[in-house]
Amino acid sequence: MNIEKYINNEIISFNKDLDVFLNKYKSNTKIYKVMCYSLKNGGKRLRPIIIKEIAKSLNLNKSQYIKSMIAIELVHSYSLIHDDLPCMDDDDYRRGRLSTHKKYDEAQAILAGNSLLTMAFNLLSQDSNLSLVKLLSELSGYEGLAGGQSLDIDSIKKKLNYKLIDEIHDLKTAKLFEFCTAAPFIISNKSKDKIKMSRKYGRIIGKVFQIIDDVHDYENKSNEFINILNVITKDEALKRCHDYELEAETLREKIIPNKKNRMKDILSFIINRK
Repeated sequence: MNIEKYINNEIISFNKDLDVFLNKYKSNTKIYKVMCYSLKNGGKRLRPIIIKEIAKSLNLNKSQYIKSMIAIELVHSYSLIHDDLPCMDDDDYRRGRLSTHKKYDEAQAILAGNSLLTMAFNLLSQDSNLSLVKLLSELSGYEGLAGGQSLDIDSIKKKLNYKLIDEIHDLKTAKLFEFCTAAPFIISNKSKDKIKMSRKYGRIIGKVFQIIDDVHDYENKSNEFINILNVITKDEALKRCHDYELEAETLREKIIPNKKNRMKDILSFIINRK
């Protein structure tokens, strides 16, 4: 099966799991409706797909990793809601639909985002593995995602350079991918060295993801201030992606024993996606 069809099948599968999860918390409240609007706003679901692919390679059962899959998507959706707010990036549309704050209002969007974030930790805390809670709180907080958004906002006052943009990419994007690749190893009680390598592996994937995102935004004339092509050429950016791809593959061969896993194909999909 080619990777595009594989990803599409995995998206359908995850969306069904997400529906089952949301139905457990079904409510007639407005905030629940706003949360669902964001969660069901499409997307490639690459973060949960990566968790599943690595978890299967480590012979984990679905019951062992499904909560991590849903939790990372909850956090990702929270970040998109807040990222679109007028006080942040001020975007009216997300994936061809009105942003959450435009569909409803700013207050409801903020509350929905906050609720998605806390729901993620509630979900992970239902199992006894508090290491996952600790890791996700680290990677989504001031040392990770939130810190990257803060640096992004503050960068308007600074002169752009590659080091600054790379740091923003690392915090704002790569950190959540780090959770995706590390979570299955933590669940499997792998060694500290394996977990450390898995975290590095995820950050490399996240950096590649963001570079390609920047290339697409630049070519679509999105006028994003924080864009790597504002400081290096497209050829240089793609060369960095190639180097990251080689580094990622070296790590994958060391930490993922199952040669039938499709992580190499998934990374290729990220690089070549339209």
